[in-house]
Amino acid sequence: METPVKGGAPPDIKERLAAMSRGKKIVLVVFIIWAIQAIPKWTAAIVADGETSAAIMTFFITPR
Repeated sequence: METPVKGGAPPDIKERLAAMSRGKKIVLVVFIIWAIQAIPKWTAAIVADGETSAAIMTFFITPR
């Protein structure tokens, strides 16, 4: 059994990343950057006060 490198990624993750094409790596980086920006915004929208949260959520989700 291999001992994991302290503070590093597991070897199988590194192998999968190295095997990815350049285009897929670019898409992955763009997605990660988007997620880093979007997660705090969505968190603020969801946990905002009731009126603000409802206004933001109705913009994205239409009520039935």
